[in-house]
Amino acid sequence: MGFVILDLEATCWKPDLSGREQEVIEMGACIVSPLCEIASRFSKLIKPEKFPLLSAYCINLTGISQEEINRSRTFDVAWLEFLDWIELHVDDVTGIYCWGKFDREILLDSCYKYGVPADILHSYTDLKQTYACIKDLPKQVGLDRALAMEGIAFEGNRHRALPDAYNLSKLFVKYFDEFLNGRSR
Repeated sequence: MGFVILDLEATCWKPDLSGREQEVIEMGACIVSPLCEIASRFSKLIKPEKFPLLSAYCINLTGISQEEINRSRTFDVAWLEFLDWIELHVDDVTGIYCWGKFDREILLDSCYKYGVPADILHSYTDLKQTYACIKDLPKQVGLDRALAMEGIAFEGNRHRALPDAYNLSKLFVKYFDEFLNGRSR
């Protein structure tokens, strides 16, 4: 059994240029064991096809270079590698856990666009929503704010998929039982 904590980075532009279709440019994930240990990590850069050139805003925000993106594979290849990684490390996947709804929406769109399996996304938990319920917050908060509220120091570079997934995993472990019991909320 294992819990897949996933984060994505996507193409982005200055707020005044928003409205463009975003594409996944990075996937990062950690598998948390039932013993609340991080059992494995996954990281993959992804080449966007509709807007293959990253904006200066996106490069500055994520630290991902155009050269790295140029050497990357497309979403379909990266997604199948991700599914293979899960199969290699987890006998029974309980689902995908992310911070917010955006990741699920863009993954479903991408899986449909590329014709790759999306079954694993049927068991998706929005930890951002669940955390707000657990803490009885009046509104949802960002990951940085949640970590600060819990006294958990952020490790790594912000707006990179694997560090975000790793830090979310630390929060997941802290509230392991609550997150699992709060799935149906």
